[in-house]
Amino acid sequence: MTKDEYVKTLEKVAADNAVNAKHDDYYDGYFDGLKKAIKLTKELDEPKKVVIPQFVADWIAEAKSYYINDVDSLGIVYWICNHCTDTESNYEWLKNIDNQKLLLNAIANGYEVEKESKYYVKIKCFVSSDNTLYVNRNNARGDFFLEGKKQTPSFNTTFTKSYLKSHWTGYDAYNNANLLEFEEVEDE
Repeated sequence: MTKDEYVKTLEKVAADNAVNAKHDDYYDGYFDGLKKAIKLTKELDEPKKVVIPQFVADWIAEAKSYYINDVDSLGIVYWICNHCTDTESNYEWLKNIDNQKLLLNAIANGYEVEKESKYYVKIKCFVSSDNTLYVNRNNARGDFFLEGKKQTPSFNTTFTKSYLKSHWTGYDAYNNANLLEFEEVEDE
């Protein structure tokens, strides 16, 4: 039974007993109790959608795509657990019990995808006189270079860490050597 169905049931019981409540102390107290129950039930929170990383949303979507009819929650979990192996970069996420609970909650109650932060990125060993060298990407050629942080249609200067990891071959080397400096971009 949903919250709305429960409220309607209580309202019907209250309406059916409203006439008796006017003439009897017992029903008067009973009727007041029903009114309070209706009020409290309306204040109950619906389950909130949880926030999950994009890769988890991708797992859920892929799992759903393998089912012809409506898929049940356990089917999605089963698919994810069987198809996400230790060779996948995000596999470690599944080992955490809190993340497992988050996955189940997302499947059962819905979810929103976590908005990944964007950054201006400096490489610590490359310094200019005014300290304005940032990682840029030429959108036409796809190569990365160092310059200012002025965004143009031709050059991208803000990046998510996952974008850099998947598009910039030097990212892991610089990042693992602790040579990258990230400056978070305020809302664009």
